[in-house]
Amino acid sequence: MATTTGPDGHTLITIFGIRFDAHRLIYATIIMLVALAIYDDEVQSFSGTRFIDLFIVVVLPLLALSFAHAFSDALDIQIKTRHRLTAHDRRHLLAAGLQYLSVGIPVLAIGILYELTGGEAGQASEWGQALGVLSLFWWGAFAARASGLGGWVQVRFAIVYGLLGFGIVMVELAFIH
Repeated sequence: MATTTGPDGHTLITIFGIRFDAHRLIYATIIMLVALAIYDDEVQSFSGTRFIDLFIVVVLPLLALSFAHAFSDALDIQIKTRHRLTAHDRRHLLAAGLQYLSVGIPVLAIGILYELTGGEAGQASEWGQALGVLSLFWWGAFAARASGLGGWVQVRFAIVYGLLGFGIVMVELAFIH
């Protein structure tokens, strides 16, 4: 996995030949974790269909996050450049927004697999939470490795950042329940 630094100073990583902003992926992961933690698929139903409910719980918060950042970034671009958005600016904002949404793809894919195998798509939310928390552990180790730190420090960073992400979800749950 190759890394570079984008014009805004954020770390860009290349996954399957596509460049992603690590900042956006991490932020979207935390938002998705909170949404999945709040949603109780045994109590709530938006549509009566578990997969549609999963889609709503995963995609809508990420879409709101994407729209909020696109709005903020668009204003920032106009203020900095003192002119209207160009076609290039709009393409950049669209690509950035899609990165926030990309975090939900694995959870929805798991939901589709559950649906195809006769399981409950709602169980994908538990897998999504597990994958999200595991990814935060990975990001902690990645940050330590990128900083040139040794193996044990990478493990410590993974634990600290993974637990921090888990703690964010727990705080949200404490407010809800």
